Amino acid sequence: MMIDLHIHSTYSDGTDNIIDILKQAENLNLDIISITDHESCDAYQEINKIDVRKYFSGKIITGIELKTQYNDGIVDILGYNINCDKMKNYLSECYKKISREKIQEKKLEEFYKYGEQYGLILRPIQELIWDKKKDWGSIVFYNEMKSHEENKSKVPADLWESFKNFKQNYYKIKGKMFYVNMSKDYPTFDEIISIIHNSGGLAFIAHIYEYTWMEDKLNELKLMGEKLDGVECYHSSFTEEQIEKLIQFSKENNLLMSGGSDYHGTNKPYINLGTGQGILKVPKNIIENWQI
Repeated sequence: MMIDLHIHSTYSDGTDNIIDILKQAENLNLDIISITDHESCDAYQEINKIDVRKYFSGKIITGIELKTQYNDGIVDILGYNINCDKMKNYLSECYKKISREKIQEKKLEEFYKYGEQYGLILRPIQELIWDKKKDWGSIVFYNEMKSHEENKSKVPADLWESFKNFKQNYYKIKGKMFYVNMSKDYPTFDEIISIIHNSGGLAFIAHIYEYTWMEDKLNELKLMGEKLDGVECYHSSFTEEQIEKLIQFSKENNLLMSGGSDYHGTNKPYINLGTGQGILKVPKNIIENWQI
């Protein structure tokens, strides 16, 4: 019995609509799923309006993924079993000072400053067409940079090779070529945990091993664990050794476990629903202690 508790739809940066996700989950015989869009639980408004049983016979747990500032970096927190109406109200309060759209605009502007500094060929920023409610400034910049072959000789080979390398090795680590620190524009770690709990949900740290700026990940996780309910122990980017470490860590520290593919449709074509990069298996029994 397999589950997938980390899925993105067209309500954030995924490319599959809700019905397509439900159909895929049914074809894969998934028992439980959670759609965890970024800063949005609008997917559940649609789910409440359709006959889900026409497409999926399993269980759906409400979910969301929220970015938060942690020290000088940004971490993602997964919220499960949330009350979506309460969550929407809390989020509207959180982003009164600066909207998600403005954060992405600022990030793109910062990347363009670097582009000018390094002599990259880029179209004027005003000519770029993108959806500021869903798209990421980092991806918009990266795709624009890559659309000009002349830029290849101006950046490191591994950066040019993949957005993943650009993200993890060049703009998320202080002192690196494209470092951009937007953490202060996001709600604090404590605020996000409080929002999830006040929405009736459980808070889990997402894909801990993807935070390349965080050197001692398990030690940091121990500090976070005082406020978290659980850890995403299974993820498409994790090795078997990393999964085992997180399972052991969760058991030793009385933390709940979750897991999912982090599916984005064609935006991450190398990740499949349910199975990640082909070998992910998230067992249903990890949610036995969730008490939901």
